[in-house]
Amino acid sequence: MLDEFPETLVNIEWHSPSYTPGGSDFDLPSLYSQRGNMYGVGGIPHSQWQGVENTVGGYPNANWSPMYNAFLPIYNSFVGNSTPYDITINGFYNTDENEVSYEVTVSMDEDMSSTQQKVDIFVVEDNIWSYWGAVGQYHNARNVARDWITNDGLGLDISLSGETQMFTGSFDVSSAWDSENVQIIAVVQNYSTPKQVYQVAQVNINDMDPDVDDDGIMNGDDNCMNTYNPYQSDVDGDGVGDACDECNDIVYVLGNINGDADISGDPIVDIYDILTLSDVIGSGETNPCMEGIMNINGDGSVNAVDVWFLIQIVINGTN
Repeated sequence: MLDEFPETLVNIEWHSPSYTPGGSDFDLPSLYSQRGNMYGVGGIPHSQWQGVENTVGGYPNANWSPMYNAFLPIYNSFVGNSTPYDITINGFYNTDENEVSYEVTVSMDEDMSSTQQKVDIFVVEDNIWSYWGAVGQYHNARNVARDWITNDGLGLDISLSGETQMFTGSFDVSSAWDSENVQIIAVVQNYSTPKQVYQVAQVNINDMDPDVDDDGIMNGDDNCMNTYNPYQSDVDGDGVGDACDECNDIVYVLGNINGDADISGDPIVDIYDILTLSDVIGSGETNPCMEGIMNINGDGSVNAVDVWFLIQIVINGTN
């Protein structure tokens, strides 16, 4: 099934220490126990689908073909589900140092609560030709877990459409691994019960792009990672480059609702801001740059009282 659905089916294979030969490095006892405890794993083989559905057991003598008919309906029940999350993985594999630096970016196109939402990052090795002692056969072990980098989960703070959050780190590539088959898998999963998986992405460490916008600035140092901006200008110093910064924080100050500026780049607070604020209150239509600059009197609510205070500012020239 992994070969049949390479773009939409991702697995991580955990090997029980109780059934792993002493000379093998497949088992990760403490991480195996921690991940297994999340799902109450008892009998094996155990498969956990999307964090919420499981199967236990199989067919004797390595006759796994009948399991296809059991697995396919489960796969089909999840593959079309919508999700507010998208995950991209980029980074750089330094072959001289055998070290991988990665950037996992989670973005949202719909609102969803971030309560108990976590990001987990795994390192796996695919297609390990290995001997299956129980049935006396060789086979390819798929996406064998090599590390669970974030074994307590990283808190996902974003909850609104358009927001993004990046997670960065690094790990060493063991000389015992085939680096051509090492992959990073990133997952958005809820840590409450049921432990729903909302998104997953995988990438081979040799296929990552360390400079996605080709501006000569590596992703981790680029203040507009997806927008070409080799000069990295950031006029308001907020860490977001001008090339992708919707809001110039020097201009969008309290009262300058429409965000205009004079020839020197200084904000202008005038009657047009009064009219804009009145329109916003009447229509409810706003934009992200206006957030935080409309509550003129500082009481936490944006209403007609703020219009009155803004009128006083304009009349008295106190902006």
